[in-house]
Amino acid sequence: MVRLSGSQAHTIAQQITGRPAGHAALLQFCALTDPRDGLTIDRGYVVFFKAPRSFTGQDVAELQVHGSPAVTDKLIDACVALGARLAEPGEFTWRAFEAGKLDLVQVEALADLIAAQSETQRLTALQQLDGGLSAQIAKLRAPLLAALAQVEARLDFAAEPHLAHLDPAPLLADLAELHTKMIELAGTAQAGQVRLRGARVVLFGAPNAGKSTLLNALVGLDRALVDPRPGTTRDTLEVQTAPQGVLITWIDTAGVREAEDPVERAGTARAQSEVERADVVLWCRSANSKDSDDLPVPRTQAVLLQVATKTDLGAGPPEQIAVAAPGGAGVGALRDHVVAVVRELARGPRSAEVVISRERHRHALIAAAAGLERARAGLANGLELELVAADLHDAADELGEMLGTFATDAVLGAIFSSFCIGK
Repeated sequence: MVRLSGSQAHTIAQQITGRPAGHAALLQFCALTDPRDGLTIDRGYVVFFKAPRSFTGQDVAELQVHGSPAVTDKLIDACVALGARLAEPGEFTWRAFEAGKLDLVQVEALADLIAAQSETQRLTALQQLDGGLSAQIAKLRAPLLAALAQVEARLDFAAEPHLAHLDPAPLLADLAELHTKMIELAGTAQAGQVRLRGARVVLFGAPNAGKSTLLNALVGLDRALVDPRPGTTRDTLEVQTAPQGVLITWIDTAGVREAEDPVERAGTARAQSEVERADVVLWCRSANSKDSDDLPVPRTQAVLLQVATKTDLGAGPPEQIAVAAPGGAGVGALRDHVVAVVRELARGPRSAEVVISRERHRHALIAAAAGLERARAGLANGLELELVAADLHDAADELGEMLGTFATDAVLGAIFSSFCIGK
């Protein structure tokens, strides 16, 4: 399908198809010809959409042809010759955003929907594209703007008798409730990210703890180099699978120990960095070695699972999950356990109707909540209303930037650059 959008879209499509644009949203069968030589390009369909009832809010024409490169290249060439130009990456979506067809959260959701690889990803992106998260943000922003209006009314009309006094008690209660809701929504970030991007599961441990062998067993592929000598793995290795439909990125890391070798020290630093970004950490310790006992507990906010490896050579502690990767013993059970943990992470807080899925959303909510807290403290302590109003403005602007109402060029550029041409 070749899509044209803009003031000349219908004119160009009519010249190629010979069909009138008067029948909006009606699929018309036609011969598509190149007006330069009158030769047929292909036989297919054309459908016209009139502004503002289109994806971009502009006049749009869509030409549907057989999908061979020769046909589409010739059709695009004919369109360009008649005055069109190739779209920039994400330009159709950008025009939809400018026309108010999508807010910025929905734009991000569309990008996530296009990139979805699993049913969970599809459903989560679709919920946000349908406006679920946007509606939640609007519910938070409306009472915030109402509170701001109350404060500013006292500033703008201070001489009016009925506005001379502001009772802070009900306003403080409203702001406290709003602050709680913002923090709760920000707390759904991990669940949303796990749903949309899958979980990062990091294998961590001392050298020769059997991490690479376990990785190969977990993913069912011979991806990691295995050698009995310690220190074989010097860098991280990522493998993505979807056991039971749950998207997981398994990450093998270098063995962690005190080392003089600068390359090995760099590998240790990368291992720790991956642990800090992980959703789940498999802390692997060889059942037949005491070397792992000296390794401190990983510093992480992730779910930490203790795994006793190489149990075919010795028994591990009873509190650890036991595996013997070369023969596959315990590997399936470990994989199932990780899937169950990831599913629980994806559920998020039980009270959450919707979840956020991007770090940008979390930062905006945390910043808005901080502005609310400053305003509430100022109001409670009798601070000048001008300063309270400024803090409420900051909070409202953070939510506005989240939706795109006040988004900066840098934010817009980062988001739209993720789209491919034609979207």
